Amino acid sequence: MQRLILLFFLCFFAGVTVSAQKSVVKDFIKKHRKGEENFAVKVPGWMIGLAGEIGILASEEEEERLIFELAQEFGTTRFLMFDTDAFDTSRDIKKLLRELEGGYGYERWAMVRGPEGEEVQLSVLYDGKEIRELVVFISDPDEMKTYFAHSKTDLTAEELGEVLNELMASN
Repeated sequence: MQRLILLFFLCFFAGVTVSAQKSVVKDFIKKHRKGEENFAVKVPGWMIGLAGEIGILASEEEEERLIFELAQEFGTTRFLMFDTDAFDTSRDIKKLLRELEGGYGYERWAMVRGPEGEEVQLSVLYDGKEIRELVVFISDPDEMKTYFAHSKTDLTAEELGEVLNELMASN
């Protein structure tokens, strides 16, 4: 009987966790994953943590270690890659970010243009001093691809800023 009750609670909390993702993010992924070369994948946090541990042990460069250490702070993450020319990408990204910022309390954290025209946009959801969720868009006009990630995190703004600054300094 105890196992049955435990199983019920596990299923209940698993259902609550699955539905905790923002519906606007789900809708964005559902719309943009359609297409021959488009794909979406959801990676559980424990798997990201395990990959981070292995990466730290296997990496020889400090830059790689920083990336793998940062990865260990990420929970469940959804990735999406889609063809930019198949959608009104700029409008769709602006709409999603506007909905997240207006309806869910996300803050625009960074917008950077690379030397070859790629564009990176980063928005975060704070809970006190910690970043709880992270949304990243990377648009590459040469490849006509856009990459999207939505992740649960346990980072502070200082931790993320330090890692980004070190990565920028090493390039």
